[in-house]
Amino acid sequence: MEIHFEEDKTLSQNQIDVIISSQDLSPNVQQLMDYIGLYQAESPSILPIKTADRIEMLKVEDLVSVDVEGTSLILDTLKGRQIITERLYKFQERLNNPDFVQVSKHVLINIHHLEALEASFSGNMLAILTGKRKVDVSRRYLKNLEKRLGL
Repeated sequence: MEIHFEEDKTLSQNQIDVIISSQDLSPNVQQLMDYIGLYQAESPSILPIKTADRIEMLKVEDLVSVDVEGTSLILDTLKGRQIITERLYKFQERLNNPDFVQVSKHVLINIHHLEALEASFSGNMLAILTGKRKVDVSRRYLKNLEKRLGL
């Protein structure tokens, strides 16, 4: 991948034009476009979480991991666990935060709470999170996590 800068005096002061050139719209190109789109969108610092009997305000920085269990999501936070009914992809859209990386079909982790990655059986990895929480990282999602960590 090559990155170029071109000065264009016809653009207004805060206007930025981004052009991505490629032979086709590959998954890598789409991922880059999605990443650039996230740059401009604001990530919320507090998310309203609807539990069975109330609505709580969750600080995103306190969220360690999100795990699917049946039709529920288990939000593992620094202050405990919350159980909500929402789809993982919808919750990830609401988060709109590149610090949350999907590490398996059913788990998101906050990379700010990632303490270590250890080799596990069958080629998978084990993510050690804040509070000694452990989460399996599947091979399918490992490359994306490594890329997000700059490896």
